[in-house]
Amino acid sequence: MIDDSKPNANASYINKLNKIKILNFIRSSDGISRADIAKKTRLSPPTVSRIVEDLIEEELVIEVGEGESKGGRRPTLLEFSGENHYIIGIDLGTTNIYGVLTDLNAQIIAEKKVPTNVNSGFHKVMERTAEVIQDLEELLSKKKQKRIYGIGMAVAGLINRKRMIVEFSPDFHWHEVDVIAELSKWHEIPIVFDNVTRVMALGELCFGVGRMHRNFICVNVGYGIGAGIIVEGNPLFGFNGMAGEFGHITLERDSDIQCDCGNFGCLEALSSGNAIAKVAQRKLKSGISSILNEMCEGKVESITAEMVAHAAKLGDSLAWEVFENAMEYLGIGIAALINLFNPEIVVIGGGVTQAGDILFDKVRKVVKARALHKIAQEIDIVPATFGMKAAAMGAVALILNKVLTFDLLHPKVAYFY
Repeated sequence: MIDDSKPNANASYINKLNKIKILNFIRSSDGISRADIAKKTRLSPPTVSRIVEDLIEEELVIEVGEGESKGGRRPTLLEFSGENHYIIGIDLGTTNIYGVLTDLNAQIIAEKKVPTNVNSGFHKVMERTAEVIQDLEELLSKKKQKRIYGIGMAVAGLINRKRMIVEFSPDFHWHEVDVIAELSKWHEIPIVFDNVTRVMALGELCFGVGRMHRNFICVNVGYGIGAGIIVEGNPLFGFNGMAGEFGHITLERDSDIQCDCGNFGCLEALSSGNAIAKVAQRKLKSGISSILNEMCEGKVESITAEMVAHAAKLGDSLAWEVFENAMEYLGIGIAALINLFNPEIVVIGGGVTQAGDILFDKVRKVVKARALHKIAQEIDIVPATFGMKAAAMGAVALILNKVLTFDLLHPKVAYFY
């Protein structure tokens, strides 16, 4: 609610809203005049002209030529300018730390990937993350004009948005860690982070299939499992930011398979990449014959979900059974999500999706059998738009959203070289 006792604050707030509206209107158009902006936004021409001049001064908008005359002078066209403005997106995974440097048009300028080494502990992982960020920053050192607006990060775990900490990450075995405080020891650039799957969903909303849908679910199947839920074009956070822990619903009440969260029978303990690898390892140790023995050169502990998927595609019966069982559980879980949220589409990303058709065919089959027909009959289940780059591009979207709402524009918080 606007406080009428503070007219200057009200005017500033309204100006910001108008500025956001105009910038996003220009960004979504392929060249538009000031007059057309005024007509379509229903703002006065003087207001539009003043705000456009501010946006040009801030180098977020450029004049790109003249449009067609409608009886008078030819209008000057405007476009969103993403050049010389940059974002760093980090996918902090349990296997690798993957970073991208993009412009504001989400065009990837550079990439960097290093092993995470989870067992080295939180501080060492943060140090390696800082090194990835620094390497990406240094690639801009030869450019005359450059501005990094912020660092977006996708992190696996329970993110408390009120306290802005990772309360618990089963994948990393972290408790109560402050990512921003730790990385700020190395970098002055603003940092924004969120749960990896919600970040992936945001990337789809900004750049991917989500641009055509306002209600969808993004399921991340990697080392763990999570769900990013978009309702009417907005991410679902829950009470304190921990919504979407899809991997920790219990699917087997009497299971003897323990999840990293401490519970037994979680979807993550039955269907994740980590689970697929562990089940295959147990079966191999029991003496069952499989080409996986050759693939791992007798080192059973080195078996990965990727190996299992590859062996399944080659017709190996053990691998096929392990992978199909895992996808059966995943399909049951997704059918429940569909029944609960009635999405337009379900997007599946994460490392396990590299298995391709053997994952999607099985999941679609199970969903068709398990979800309510009236709800699920028109739902597509599709791979993430950016594949293995989905989380990093979602991290870019975290910062871009801040830029487009003018939350990261002040010189004191934006980092200049």
